[in-house]
Amino acid sequence: MLSPLRLSRLSVRLVRRKPPVEKGILDEGVTFSDVHNVILTPTTRLPYPEEELRDHLEKTSSEIMKERNKQRYGTRKKKDSGLIDFSHLPIEDHVVALFPGQGAQFVGMGQKVVEVPAAKRIFDEASEVLGYDMLKVCLEGPKQKLEQTLYCQPAVVTSSVAAFEALKASDPSIEENLTDAAGFSVGEYAALVAGKVLSFGDAIRIVKTRADAMSECGKLVKSGMVTVRVKAASKLDKAMTDARKVAIEKRELDICEVANYLYCGVRVIGGSETCLKFLEDNQDKYNIQVLKRLAVSAAFHTRQMESAVDKVAQAFQNVEMHRSVCNVYSNYTGKVMSSKKGDVRGAVAKQVNSPVRWEQIQQFLFRKHQNEVFPRFYEVGPGRQLGAMLFQTSKKMHKNYTHFSC
Repeated sequence: MLSPLRLSRLSVRLVRRKPPVEKGILDEGVTFSDVHNVILTPTTRLPYPEEELRDHLEKTSSEIMKERNKQRYGTRKKKDSGLIDFSHLPIEDHVVALFPGQGAQFVGMGQKVVEVPAAKRIFDEASEVLGYDMLKVCLEGPKQKLEQTLYCQPAVVTSSVAAFEALKASDPSIEENLTDAAGFSVGEYAALVAGKVLSFGDAIRIVKTRADAMSECGKLVKSGMVTVRVKAASKLDKAMTDARKVAIEKRELDICEVANYLYCGVRVIGGSETCLKFLEDNQDKYNIQVLKRLAVSAAFHTRQMESAVDKVAQAFQNVEMHRSVCNVYSNYTGKVMSSKKGDVRGAVAKQVNSPVRWEQIQQFLFRKHQNEVFPRFYEVGPGRQLGAMLFQTSKKMHKNYTHFSC
C-alpha cells in the first residue's frame, strides 16, 4: 500500500504531465473572436491553416457546409437529360417523326389529307386561332402570300400537324411506337405537339407571335441566307469576319453568322446583303463554295432576330405544358429537350436567334441503330428536304425513310 507521501508525489507528476494534443482539435475549438483578431492583428497565430481564415469570416455556415459536403460526397444530383428509355421496344418498331421548317411550303398543301376528319379539324382550329382561312391559304396561296413569314410559318406547322394526324389514322402503330420527334426551325413546334408537350391550339398561337416578331426583325436591314459547303481547308470563320468588316466600313449592320448546321460540311449563313455578296464574290479566296441563296426575306437564326426572343418567351406565359411522351429534340442544343418546363421554354425561345443544330440531331438519331438495324423515319408534311439531309448523313439510315406528304 502506498504511503501518503508517495501518493502525493505521484499526483503531482500526473498533473504536470501534458496530455497529448490531437491534430485538429484546436481548429474545432477556435472562436470567432480568435479568428477576428488574427485578421486584424497579424502577429496573432492560430493552430490551423491561414487560408481557412477568410472562409470563417466571409462565408455563412450553410455555404461552408455545402462546399465541404460537395468535397466529401461529390455532386449526387443527376443532370436532367430528358431522355426517355424505349429499350423495351424492338429498334425496328421505333418511330422517328421529322417535321419540316420554313422553305418547304408549296401551294396545294393539305390537299392529300384534308379528307381525314382529324386533319381537317387541325385546319379548322388554326383558322379559328389565326382569324383567316388557313386551308384556303395552303390550297390556293397565292405563292407570294404563302412565302411571307407571317403566313408561311403557321401554314407549315398546321399542314405538318394535319399530316401527322392523317398518318396516325392510317397506321395506329405510329402513335403507339413514337419514340422520337424533331422539327427543323419552326417545325420544332409540330414536334412538340407530336410529343404532347403543347396542344396544337397553344402551339399555333405561339407560332403566330413568333412569325410576327421575326417578320418585324427582318425589316431592320436587307438580309437573307445562303447555303455554303466547307471542307477541312476552308476558312469560313475568317470569311465571315472579313465580310462583317466590309459591312462596318459601309456603316451597315454587320450580320454574318452560321444560321443552320445542315449536315457534314454544309452550313447555312445568315447575313446582310453586303456580307452575303462578299461571300459570293470571294469563294476561292477562303476555299468555300456558295451553293445557293435561300428564298427567305431575312437572316433567321442570327442576332438580327434578337428582339424576337423575349416576345416568343412571353407567348409561353399561361400556356399549359405537359411532360413529353417521346424524345423531342431541341434545335437550340442539338440534344433531347429537358423535361423541365422552364428549360423547354428557354430553348424554344432562344432558338429564334441561335443556329439550328440539325446536323447534331441527325447524329443522335443515327446512333439509335442496333447492329445496323434502324428505326422507322417519317418526314411528315410539305417537302422532302429533311429526307435529303438524312440521305447525306447515312444511306443505311435513309433506307428506313418514308415521306408522308400533305
